[in-house]
Amino acid sequence: MADTPPHPDLYKNIAAPLIAYSAVCQIVILIVVSLRFYIRLRLLRKFGVDDMALAATLTATIGSMIGIAYASRLGLGRHLDVLSTDDRSALFKLLFFASLGYHVTLMLLKSTFLLQFRRVFPLPNFQRLCDIFLAFLGVWTVVGLIGGATVCLPVSKNWDLEDPIWACEPRFWFWLAHGIVHLITDLLIFIMPLPMLKTLPLPPLHKIVLIAVFCLGFLTCIISGLRLTTLHSALRDRDVSYTSASTAYWSLGEVVCSIVCLCIPTLRPLVGSCCAHRLGEGNIMERGSRRFGFYAISLPSTVGPPSPLPRLQEPPIPINDRA
Repeated sequence: MADTPPHPDLYKNIAAPLIAYSAVCQIVILIVVSLRFYIRLRLLRKFGVDDMALAATLTATIGSMIGIAYASRLGLGRHLDVLSTDDRSALFKLLFFASLGYHVTLMLLKSTFLLQFRRVFPLPNFQRLCDIFLAFLGVWTVVGLIGGATVCLPVSKNWDLEDPIWACEPRFWFWLAHGIVHLITDLLIFIMPLPMLKTLPLPPLHKIVLIAVFCLGFLTCIISGLRLTTLHSALRDRDVSYTSASTAYWSLGEVVCSIVCLCIPTLRPLVGSCCAHRLGEGNIMERGSRRFGFYAISLPSTVGPPSPLPRLQEPPIPINDRA
């Protein structure tokens, strides 16, 4: 009897598009974070705790993208049946640690948002609410790491080929619950500053634009929800090396969208100096910035529209001393 020909999709490989997508995401992140750091360090000469948290988040994100590139070499994006035994074991081990790294990256991102809100709105009650959320994230970080590492015991079961990981049903339910909690906390964090924005003394159009910028964070929630739809195939399907690629796509998109939303409000000085002369509203924006220390992005006095009358550089000469 003749051998059955292989399925035409058996050798399908989606690793190349995944690597290209990861590279584009990395470029976008580096651009927006670099612009933010330039403004904070060079223009404002301030580098707060939230900026340090963002630097840690950027480091974790770069590590995640390097891990995706390496996982692609091991077989991520290809069907499991075409992978060697060694590649399967190494890939499963890498995916296990990547899931824990993803959890840490998300917690760093959420903490950065809260630290930024805490700096922007120096009101005691609001800062206390941010502190409560930060404490919860600290506890949830530890719970997520311990739960993700021990949900399937022994831990080696996560990469042991003799006891396949897709047979561990509690693993799927744990990460599904994790994703739901993550989505709920995102919604709460993005809703928190909206009531504060309404009180800023800004023109209506500026206020609408500002609220719209903050509402971009809800796009992250949509991406997070779409990612949840891929968990079942990524964690319960036998062809985990292929199905996990879709989860990686959404995970990267979620992180990139969050970082962009985090940095956009701090980029106003890049356009403020160009638009201030035309709009004539630099003083209004600055008053809005000063009220709550809005992102501490008010332009220095040397940057902005020139004074209508030149100031005297020297005191006038007394009458008795004139020739």
